[in-house]
Amino acid sequence: MQLRLVAPDMDLLQPAAPPAARPVPPPADVLAQLMKLRDEMTQSASNGRFCDAASREWRRLPVMWRVALLMIAGIGADVEHLYTLADRNWQELPPPEREELRMVVRDAKKHLGGLTALAARV
Repeated sequence: MQLRLVAPDMDLLQPAAPPAARPVPPPADVLAQLMKLRDEMTQSASNGRFCDAASREWRRLPVMWRVALLMIAGIGADVEHLYTLADRNWQELPPPEREELRMVVRDAKKHLGGLTALAARV
């Protein structure tokens, strides 16, 4: 036996909304292609600046940290030159200097990553 409503438009017990669809990630090959297109679009939209994660990280670092990294890497002879170099975009640095900075950052992560007592505020 099925119940019929006298006034179906007055039904206050509407059926529950269907659950929201869960996003399905694209296959790996499509994802790689989408990421490549994203990087190309970012590069063209920013005129070559910030085209990769390293560029974004370099730009986010305060200038004093960039100068310190350049000094540790042995890049630049005088302080004035270091500030000019530190103010450049990552892609504007020559490849040998970028590689030297990468090695310094890897070394710093290895040695400074575990420091806790020196960073404590007590």
